[in-house]
Amino acid sequence: MDFYYQYYGDFNFYEMKADPWLKFMSIPDEMVKSRWDSRLDFVRECIENDYYVYIMLDRSIYRGYKEPDYHNALLWGYDDAAGKIHAADNNTIGKFVFEEICYGDFEKAADIPITELGIGDHMGRPDGIYFFSVMAGRNKHVAGTNHMMQIGKLQHDLAQYLNPPQTLADYVFGIDCYEELKKYYLHVAENRYGHCDRRGLCSLLDHKILMTRRLEYLFRKGYLAHDYKNLYYEKVEKRCLAARNLLVKENVKECKDFQGKKLCMLLDGVKEEEMGILSKVNGELKGYLDAHMDEYREYHMERDNDSYD
Repeated sequence: MDFYYQYYGDFNFYEMKADPWLKFMSIPDEMVKSRWDSRLDFVRECIENDYYVYIMLDRSIYRGYKEPDYHNALLWGYDDAAGKIHAADNNTIGKFVFEEICYGDFEKAADIPITELGIGDHMGRPDGIYFFSVMAGRNKHVAGTNHMMQIGKLQHDLAQYLNPPQTLADYVFGIDCYEELKKYYLHVAENRYGHCDRRGLCSLLDHKILMTRRLEYLFRKGYLAHDYKNLYYEKVEKRCLAARNLLVKENVKECKDFQGKKLCMLLDGVKEEEMGILSKVNGELKGYLDAHMDEYREYHMERDNDSYD
């Protein structure tokens, strides 16, 4: 769906499983306990074989909180000499916090009550321990899998971005992400919270930056008749950056008199401009596909069977 927003703003399993450059797997916690002497041994073996580990931990163990605090952490290294695990945790300001967890604390933190596991992917609670590797070489891909530019699929996905399906669980897709973000910011303003999670807007801005580069590429390769890069940058990417900067400033002052309505007005402007530009891009991509009917016949068949009304 190209872009989605999850209510909690956290990065979960949806994009990891969908990413063709990640080899993503999981193993039940019970199996880890039965086949390895400790979870630490399992983690060390994974890291030695170039896998990252994504695991639920009780952060109160190593952060000193009074109450249990269950959250996913990314484990990317270990140091036997220091007796520590290297971990990263995505936080509410859209940044990763890097931490070192001593081996003893890690074993305690990883001993999660079964009631806290398996709530479901959309809730960000794994039903086991996840591990994945980044496939840097094409020779590691499954034979026959094509991860090169597919202009037919790109146009198909763009049409869905502009007219996305209904919400799935806590996930919202495509252009509807703007409205979901607005609901959250108005909720923060109404309840006078002292903090506003900025991850969703940071992700949205990242998407606009990537879209500017995509438009440049599509024009340079001859898929588009017009160069939309500068227009998209000025009307969409820069305005989204202004919205992100406003949200950062609001958090600096602890969201006192939080300008939720102003933030929503900025997002309305970004959304309107983006829909206008991308609708034209979608039309030009359709024209390109029509002019190359024989080469992209399978996407014409899919497009005829899809309904975006």
